[in-house]
This record gives sequence, C-alpha cells and structure tokens, in this order.
Amino acid sequence: MNRPNWDDIRYALAVRKHGSLNAAAAALGVTHATVLRRVAALEESSGCVIFQKNPSGYSALPEANTILAAMESVEDAVLSVERAIVGANRSPTGHVRIASTDSLCQLVLPQILCEISRLYPGLELTLLSGNNHHDLTRLTADIAVRPSIKLEEGLAGERAGTLSFGVFDNGSSNRKWMRLEGALSRSLPAKWLAEHVRADEMTNGADSFLVLQQMAASGVGKAFLPLIIGNADPRLHQSTEADPGLEVPLWVATLDEIAQTPRFAIVQRALVERLPYALAP
Repeated sequence: MNRPNWDDIRYALAVRKHGSLNAAAAALGVTHATVLRRVAALEESSGCVIFQKNPSGYSALPEANTILAAMESVEDAVLSVERAIVGANRSPTGHVRIASTDSLCQLVLPQILCEISRLYPGLELTLLSGNNHHDLTRLTADIAVRPSIKLEEGLAGERAGTLSFGVFDNGSSNRKWMRLEGALSRSLPAKWLAEHVRADEMTNGADSFLVLQQMAASGVGKAFLPLIIGNADPRLHQSTEADPGLEVPLWVATLDEIAQTPRFAIVQRALVERLPYALAP
C-alpha cells in the first residue's frame, strides 16, 4: 500500500465530518470536483473503499472506521505541529486572520482594523465573515471576535464589551416574530424565542441579523437585532413590548498555544481596547 498524501487524508476526513462532497468542498474552500478527485486518489492508493454514496450523502463503510480513526490521529499530529510552528514565530509582523460575525465584520471591525494597520504597518489583516464559529484548533482563523456566554476550553480570551439586543420592527401591523435560522438558532435571542414564543406567533426568518434588519424594515415582522444594527436604521423603531433586554458578552480569543505569538497578541490587545468604544450607544 502506498503512503497516503496528507491532503488526501484531510479531504477524506472532511467528507466524513460533513457527510457530502459539496459540504466538504464548502468547508475546505475548494470545488466539488477537487474533493471527489482527492477521495478517489486516496481510495486508489490505499486499495480500500472508504465511502459509500447514499441518498443523504456520503457515509463511511463500517470496515473503514479503523482507517479513518488512524487518519484522525495523523490529522491531530499534523495540526499540533502546525500550531507549534505558528506559536514559535516571534516576529511582530505577518498575516493575522480575524473571524467574526457578518454584522461585526461589516459595521464595527473595518474601522478598528484600519486603526491597527496604521499603528502596525507590518501586519497583514484579513477579516473572515460568517456566523458559524471557526474551529481555531484547525487554524482556520487566528483570532475570533465572538459573542458567546463563555469561551470553550483551549481558548485564551478577554471580554471586550457586550453585544446588546433589542426587538425592532417598522411599525406595521404584522406583529409576528421572525425566526432565527442557521447559526443564529444557537444564539441567546433564539433560546429566548424558543422558551417564550409559540410556533403560531412566528413567521419567516433568516440566518443573518443583517438580513433580518432588511426583512423587519420591509414589514415582515419583528426581530431581535443587535442594537448597533437596529438603532442605526431610521426605518426601524425599538419595541418596548416583550423586550427582555438580552445581552451577550463579546470575546476576543485565540488558541492558548499561540496566544503569546507577538503579532496575534498585538492584534488581540488592540481589539480588546477598541471594541467597547465601537459598541457604545
């Protein structure tokens, strides 16, 4: 049996994790054809069929579970080496990837990153926008600016203010609540809705607060929005009816293993210092 290529292993594990070629391709930032080719190459080089296709996607064959478990051990070892290499870089210059929600990436972080770039011209900053959490252990991002009740184990972070929510609508007669879908379904406002609002009181929804803003302004219904979004839109007004005044801590976090890397520490400190002012009413 030929020794598998590390990239082929990475693609196979992504298919196992996400359950389809398309989902794996989206997670890896490549095309469907690339994932298919990589998995086929792995199966050919190893002489083993690993996946079976079914109506819901791809699943691992039972006899391949031992192989996949060994691949996961290889992945853990490779990622550990990569994190050690990143953490050992003592230069205060270089590339830093900051992941956050689409709302913060559009409304708050660009100005802060502009200020950081002026102070530290040797840094190259990238914003990664999306409401799904990046897995920092896999080095898909270096720093996360994340609204969350608490940080998961393995992250080193500081609280950088509070993300406050209100209930907004455009004053129309439609008083139904809009649903929070996708990654937003795990948010504190979504939990409040699940506990306090009946299904027949709900209407259309979205997986982005920026989209919900536009839907509320169009009269679809009322929606939970961060105050930085709702208060800035003259088409909307904040309702005092059934508004629980929810607040979520905002964290700036990175991996414990790379937290002392100078370029990450510089950016993390700058974000912690500037975010409270950017979020202030």
